[in-house]
Amino acid sequence: MIRRSFISGLTLFAVVPLSSCDKARNAAGKATSVVKEKIAEGLSNQGTTADPELQKSVDQTAEGVVFRKDLPFPPRIEIRTTRRRTIECRLLSQSLLEKRTESVSGTEIRIFKIERASHHVRYTQEQSTFSVPSKDPAKNEDQIIANPLDPSVPITRPIEFRKKDGKWKGYASGDFRATVIAKQISPVFDRLLADHAAAPRPLWFSKRRFKPGDRIDVSGDTLPMLMEGAKKGNITLVLEKIEAVDGHPCVVFQVSGDYKREDFPHFDGTVADEDVTVSSGKMWFSLLYPIILREELDTIQTFSTGPGGTAVTQGRGSVKISVTRSWKSI
Repeated sequence: MIRRSFISGLTLFAVVPLSSCDKARNAAGKATSVVKEKIAEGLSNQGTTADPELQKSVDQTAEGVVFRKDLPFPPRIEIRTTRRRTIECRLLSQSLLEKRTESVSGTEIRIFKIERASHHVRYTQEQSTFSVPSKDPAKNEDQIIANPLDPSVPITRPIEFRKKDGKWKGYASGDFRATVIAKQISPVFDRLLADHAAAPRPLWFSKRRFKPGDRIDVSGDTLPMLMEGAKKGNITLVLEKIEAVDGHPCVVFQVSGDYKREDFPHFDGTVADEDVTVSSGKMWFSLLYPIILREELDTIQTFSTGPGGTAVTQGRGSVKISVTRSWKSI
C-alpha cells in the first residue's frame, strides 16, 4: 500500500529559551498540538457534520483513522435506499413472442426500505420509476414511462423474512408474485443483506491506520468487500477525505477499475450478470461498521438480467450510478 503525505508546506519553528525547562516543555507541547491540529484538519469532515454520539466511537488520531469492525452490529436497524441509474445504452429485450433491440436513454429510480430486528427482516419497495426527457419543449419535467429494463409490475406489498435454524424463509401475504420472489431469494438472502448494509460485510479493511492519499488495490478474493458476488476484476481505492452520510462518519475513497459478477440476485427476484468498468467515482465506507453507505460511479457496462438466471434483457452502454442509504440504529 502506498502512503502519501496530505499536508504540504508545513514547517515548524520552535524558539525555546534556555533559561526555563518549563517554558521549553510548554513550547514543545504547543508545537506538537499545532501539528496534530493540522493533521486532524486534513482528516476532518469537509462541510458535512457527523452525529456527535457516533463520532465518539470513531478511532481517529493524528496518524489516521481505523475502520472499526469490533463494535457489535446493531440488532435493530432501518435503511432507506435511493438508487438512481442514468442510462444510455443499446438494449436487447426478449420474450416468448418477440425479440426487440432499441436505444434507451433515461433514468431509473428505486427507493426501498429495509427494516431489520435480529432474525426478522421486512423489505418494502416505495418507488420504482423510469423517466425520459419530455419531447414537449414547453415542459421541463421528465416523462415517466414503462421501465424498459424491468417490464414487470413493481411489488408494493412488504416482503418479510424470518431466519430459523440458520435459514431464511420469505413471506408475502396477498401477493402471489411477491411470495414467489420471497422463495427465490431466501437461499441468497444473507448476500443481499450484506450488499445493502443490513448486515456486516464478511471482508473488511485491516486494522492499520489510513490517511488521505493512501492507495488500496482490491482484487480476487477480496472483491466482495466492495461488490458482493464479484469474482473477477481489480478496483483501485484512493482515500480522499472523511465525510458523514446522514450524520454517519465515513471515509470517502476515489474509485476506478473493473469487476465482473455473475448470477447476482436482487430483491425484485431478478438475477443479473454484470461486466463493469468504473471510469471514475466515489464510495463512502463507514468508520464504525463493515458497511458502505453511498456510491457515485460513472461506468461502462455490459449486463443481462432475468428471472431465475434466464436472460430477458441484455444491454451495453454508459451507466451513472448513485446510491445513498439513510442508515439508522433504532
